[in-house]
Amino acid sequence: MRKITSLCLVFLLLVSCKEDKKEEKTETSLTFQTKSLSKSLDDCTPENGNCTFISLTFPVASGADYQAEKINREIEKFLVSIVDYQEEEKIEKPEELAEDFIANYKETAEEFPEYELPWEATVTGKIIYQDADIISMEFDTDMFTGGAHGYRSTNYLNFDRKTGKKLTATDLFKDDFKKFVEKDFRKKYEIPSDSNINSTGMFFEDEKFRLPENIGISQKKILLHYNAYEIASYAAGNFNLQYPKKEIQQFLKISDSSMTR
Repeated sequence: MRKITSLCLVFLLLVSCKEDKKEEKTETSLTFQTKSLSKSLDDCTPENGNCTFISLTFPVASGADYQAEKINREIEKFLVSIVDYQEEEKIEKPEELAEDFIANYKETAEEFPEYELPWEATVTGKIIYQDADIISMEFDTDMFTGGAHGYRSTNYLNFDRKTGKKLTATDLFKDDFKKFVEKDFRKKYEIPSDSNINSTGMFFEDEKFRLPENIGISQKKILLHYNAYEIASYAAGNFNLQYPKKEIQQFLKISDSSMTR
């Protein structure tokens, strides 16, 4: 009887070890590579100047089927939204986006023969942090498609590694985090606590403070970034706030220990 019991225990341990290895493999099977796409008008070279071109560099997920598919779809949607200024949602893939960008320039140049300024679009994306639960990506964009000046922005995409879901501020932080940030924002940018949030020239919608659309996660910090035009005039530039994870852990919803190191 003792031999049978011992054999059963050994069997259960082996099964448990196999399950642990299987779970570990599932968690770590999601991998990333960098993909680059570029296209220019008449094969001109951007380095030589006077060249209409688009250059896209971005992470591509693979290895975990449905998680990778969801993450790649969100990245593609972002690239289209940041470059394609048209309201028609006809473009879905980065390759189509590159072709369309050059085609739109040709159409504009034909319609306005006196127009000589080249268009430029450069988007560079990379992973700035990842662990067993979270993946955070940063995208720097530099564009010019006419007008008085170009447009530069920094954007972040965060994902749940296990599900592939794009994470929002609501997923990352508790409700009282916004009050904490507003107090700090007012102090940093000299907005009196008893005054309207727009009293010094900000453009917060409905005159109510809100967290930025772009929130990044680095190894040790939470990054809050408002791009130009988001809450103030272009001349005011970007607005940034950074918080060490360990100092704001009471506001974090993410349970992974790496968020509070």
